[in-house]
Amino acid sequence: MRANTLKTGLFVSLFLLVTTLFAQGSRCADIRPFCAGNEELVFENSNRLNSEVVAGESGPDYGCVEFPRYPSWFYLQIEDSGDLEFLISQSENEDGSGEALDVDFVIWGPFNASEDYCNNELLSEKNHVDCSYSEDAVEVAAINNAKKGEVYVFLLTNYSELPGFINLKQTNNGSNAGSTNCAILNGILGADKVVCGENETILNAEEQGAISYQWFVFDENNDDFVQLEAENKAQLKVTVSGTYRVLIQNADGDNTIEDNVEVAFYDRPVIKQPVEAIFVCEQDSLIDLTIKQTELLSLNASPEFYKVEYFETEEGALNNNKIPDPENYSVSRETILARIVNLESGCISDIAAIHLDIRTLPETPLEENYRICVDAYGLFNDELVLGKDFGKSYEYSWYNGEELISSEYDLYLYEESANPNYTLVLTEKFTGCEVRFSTTVSYVSEPNSVKIDILKGDFENSWTVEINASRNIGHSSEFEYSLDNGAYTSDPVFRNIQRGVHELQIREAGGCGGVVVKEFTVVGYDFFFTPNGDGYNDRWSVTQDADYKVLKIRVFDRNGVFLKNIDPDGEGWDGLVNGKLLPEDDYWFNLEYVNFKTSSRHNFSAHFSLIK
Repeated sequence: MRANTLKTGLFVSLFLLVTTLFAQGSRCADIRPFCAGNEELVFENSNRLNSEVVAGESGPDYGCVEFPRYPSWFYLQIEDSGDLEFLISQSENEDGSGEALDVDFVIWGPFNASEDYCNNELLSEKNHVDCSYSEDAVEVAAINNAKKGEVYVFLLTNYSELPGFINLKQTNNGSNAGSTNCAILNGILGADKVVCGENETILNAEEQGAISYQWFVFDENNDDFVQLEAENKAQLKVTVSGTYRVLIQNADGDNTIEDNVEVAFYDRPVIKQPVEAIFVCEQDSLIDLTIKQTELLSLNASPEFYKVEYFETEEGALNNNKIPDPENYSVSRETILARIVNLESGCISDIAAIHLDIRTLPETPLEENYRICVDAYGLFNDELVLGKDFGKSYEYSWYNGEELISSEYDLYLYEESANPNYTLVLTEKFTGCEVRFSTTVSYVSEPNSVKIDILKGDFENSWTVEINASRNIGHSSEFEYSLDNGAYTSDPVFRNIQRGVHELQIREAGGCGGVVVKEFTVVGYDFFFTPNGDGYNDRWSVTQDADYKVLKIRVFDRNGVFLKNIDPDGEGWDGLVNGKLLPEDDYWFNLEYVNFKTSSRHNFSAHFSLIK
């Protein structure tokens, strides 16, 4: 803590720390801390009268500011997570009166407290948070979704080059508002120092106009500060953790500056490397990177005091671009980087590489579908062998539906199953990675049954024959048809068929089984008659043929009521029943005929129309 002369008193000292900053860093190396608190911060700007630094140093990416004039460098640390909004203004006088002066700004972050904020790799375009280069004397700066402990760097510029004062105040509050850590305002010696992995550090108390420096270290045994007699320069080399104090005497002898700082030396965390690879079963799969956490922390005592951060690239680690959800990481590369952070000190370890061993698993040994010829008993005409031997490093699990049926690399099938779906789960023994292959077996066979329908044709004295060949249940057979030794076709309808005996041949399209032969007879009959006595179509008749002989004909109405027996060799029916002409309607007939080729008897039924 920095204190002014004993004349000013402690209250005035604290008030000056919170409300007014007397110095600012014209170069990033001289960066100063600030906090917003509940008060306005007012500090003298950099101008042509008090600074030799006219333009911003080369190296940082200044974003929209491009060519900063008379820069002032500050940093803040987040106390409470949330959103922060700042009102920045510049005017001629400390109370905000006088000429309004153009003020611009750029903000970088977030950074860890232990990082070198003035690293040009950090002060880059990627880490821009907010920026403005308007001609206004009042600007609004915002930091959204800030997290506790994060550090942000502010650059404020004075384009006018005129002497004046900059006023900065946090304007937002409420449940989503964040806050800044005012504990970092630790006077001329800066914030308390954490030294990671080094044996010494330098405290710099150099103050313009100082004529003497006295250094002290706090002695816990005496519960008081003890002077370091030989140390009287502006800088002090510190090699031991402790609380140090400096007293600075100015030239006038009336102003003594006092400041304390705590220095803590920490060993850097030690990260285990190399680490065993993480096996990844396939590209783009989600894996849990934190399964390596215990192994990475194994060289550190009390691992609960550390956390592990994961990064995709070295650049990402440099810019603190952590993998946001390491427990659900989508694999897109073969190497991930990790480091350990001490939760107390913020010290970080070296970076360790974690190899992601993306396994190359076998490609499918199965076809999408297998077409198998099955006989009448459900047995395959030829056995079906599925699978492939990928070696002893794999386990094989065959499933028929949900049922495990084999643990061999090959699967022999001899008969059809109620479930035609088969799955092979191939598991790599060493990694547990698995891949699944599926196939469907399609069963084909000869027709289960054949039904032949003989219908009126499109022309007089011609018939249409429709064939309905039914598949066995669960089969996917496709059939082809041939009539009277003609060419095979997939169309089950034959048109313009003449009366007589015909032979139908049916076969499975892929050649499964034999050829089914069906013989049928087309009996010639009149499709309609007009018993009106005009000499045309006055009688209905059935035509005899050289291939068959009609033996009996019986006529029925549409309700199945018997009407009349017709002489097959007579002149036909005149439409009369008991001397009365029947009404216009459709009528059915059934006849018995003998096939001369086979000497077999058959029945045939159809219908015809009586038209008046």
